[in-house]
Amino acid sequence: MSKAKIASCLYLMVMLPAFFPAFGLCREMVLPISGYTGPELRVVRAWEKVWAGKRIDAETIDRVSEFLPASYAGMYRDPAKWGAPPEGFYFFIRPYEPVRETEGLWAATRKYASGLKLAPDGRLPGHQTIAGRPFPRPVSGTEIAWNYEFNTHGDGCAYLRTGYNISPGSRSERVGDQDAWELFWIHRVDKDPRPALPENPKGISRSTFYHMHSPPEFKNTRMFNLRYIDSEKSDDAYMWFSAFRRIQRISTKQRTDSIDGTDLIYDDEYGWDGQILRNRYVLKGKQELLCARHQDMAVTRRTKGQAILNHLSRERTNTYVVEVFNRDPNYIYSKRVWYIDPETYLILWTEMYDESGRFWKCFENITCNIGPPGNQKNFLVGAHYADFQRVHAGIWVNRRVDVGITVSPKLFTVYHLQKGAY
Repeated sequence: MSKAKIASCLYLMVMLPAFFPAFGLCREMVLPISGYTGPELRVVRAWEKVWAGKRIDAETIDRVSEFLPASYAGMYRDPAKWGAPPEGFYFFIRPYEPVRETEGLWAATRKYASGLKLAPDGRLPGHQTIAGRPFPRPVSGTEIAWNYEFNTHGDGCAYLRTGYNISPGSRSERVGDQDAWELFWIHRVDKDPRPALPENPKGISRSTFYHMHSPPEFKNTRMFNLRYIDSEKSDDAYMWFSAFRRIQRISTKQRTDSIDGTDLIYDDEYGWDGQILRNRYVLKGKQELLCARHQDMAVTRRTKGQAILNHLSRERTNTYVVEVFNRDPNYIYSKRVWYIDPETYLILWTEMYDESGRFWKCFENITCNIGPPGNQKNFLVGAHYADFQRVHAGIWVNRRVDVGITVSPKLFTVYHLQKGAY
C-alpha cells in the first residue's frame, strides 16, 4: 500500500468518529467522558492555584460571582436579609474532581447506547428495555433530558431527610423529618435483575415511599408515588393521614401545590420530578458554576433561621445549560433553567420563572459520592431552595443515605400505607 493510501486510511480512522459520533461510539466507546477537555482543565487548574482552599464570603464574593447564579451571589452580599449568623455566609473552594459513574452504568451504556435516535416528537423508542446513558455525547436539550431520566440512584435507595422551612426575616423555621425509599423498575444498571424487573404488570417506571416522623401533626403519615412508563399516564399517589386515619388519593393537579408551606412543589424533587415528555428542552450551551459535588454534610454548619448552609465546599463544574418549557400553557412556571452536571446528569442548580416571566426561585442541589470505593454513586445529600419574590427559603439535609440496596415492590401498595413504621 502506498504512503498516500496509508495516510488517507489513518485520516479516516481519526476523523470518522468526529463527523459520525455513533460510529466513534461503536468503535471505541471511550468512557467515562469528562466535563472538561484537556485545554479547558488546564485553565481550571491554573485558576485553582489562586483560589483552591480560599474562603468566600461577603468580602470576596464579587471576585468569584461569575461562577454563581446572580441570585445566590446576592445572598452572600446581603447575608442579614437571609438570616445569616454573625459571621455571615461563607464557603470554600475545592479543586475540581471528576465524578466517575459505576461500572454497571458504563457497561449498560456500551451495550445499549450505540445508534439510539429520538423520534421527531422527542420520544426515545423502546426506552423501557434499555439502560445506561442513552446519549453519552448529547447534542440537544432533549437528549440531555433523557440522560437525566435514566439516572437510577443505584436502582434502589433509601435516605433519612431533615427539612427546614425558613422565614429569614424573623429567623424562624419549621422542621420536618422523613424516611424515603426509591425503587427503579426499569433502566437498572447496578443491581440484578437488569435492565428491568421481570414482573411489572402495571408498567411502573419508578416508585417512591415516604414515612414522615415530624412535624408532630404529620407523625406516622405515609405516602407513595408511582411513575409509569407510559408518558401519557399520570402518576398515582396515595397518602395515609395518621391524624385522620384515612387514605387519600393525591390528584395530579396537586403536583404544583406548595408542599406544606415550603417553596417546593411536588415536581421540584431532584430539580424535576415528572414525565420527561411533558417539557420542551432547549440547549443553550455550557456555563461554569461553583457546585457542591463532593460535600461531606457532617462538616456543614447553620443556626436557626439561616437560609444557606455554611462551610460548604464548591468546585468549578462545566455544566450544561438547558431551558425547560412545560407544554401546559397554564403551568405554574413559565420556564425552568437547568444547570446539569455533564458527568452525572444530575441537576446541580435550577432557576424558575413565574407565569409572567419574572425570575422567581433558585435551587441548589448538593451531592456526594455514596457507596464502596470503586463503585460509588454520586447522590443528592442536601439542597438549598429560595423564593426571591417573597424572601423565603428552605434547606434539606439527608442524614443517612444508602444506595444500591434491595427495595421490595410490596412497599408501594395501599395495604402497606396502614401497616405502621418501617
